[in-house]
Amino acid sequence: MKTTKQQLIKGMLCTLLGAAMLSPAFAADTDPTAISQRGDPERWYQEEMTPMAYFKTLKKEAEAVYQLSSMECKRAERSQQSACLREAKATMQQDIAEAYRKSGIRPR
Repeated sequence: MKTTKQQLIKGMLCTLLGAAMLSPAFAADTDPTAISQRGDPERWYQEEMTPMAYFKTLKKEAEAVYQLSSMECKRAERSQQSACLREAKATMQQDIAEAYRKSGIRPR
């Protein structure tokens, strides 16, 4: 009898724990306009789809990849670190050049 009660309690705890872990995932799917306040202009909640915004997104992604790559390079053997960092920087520069091309923004 005791083991059945313990199993029931464990089952309920697992269910509650699972529900608690999933609740943030469901909350992330909320519509950004759902948090708007009365009187807020609609434009505050519209994504900017200009060429410059697209370029900034691509550039931010390239820089994030570079940051991750450079952290991986620092974990490599010391003799390979400088070559790895050079390659990561060259890849970032290529990605940024590609971002200019894709967005139609002229490089400075």
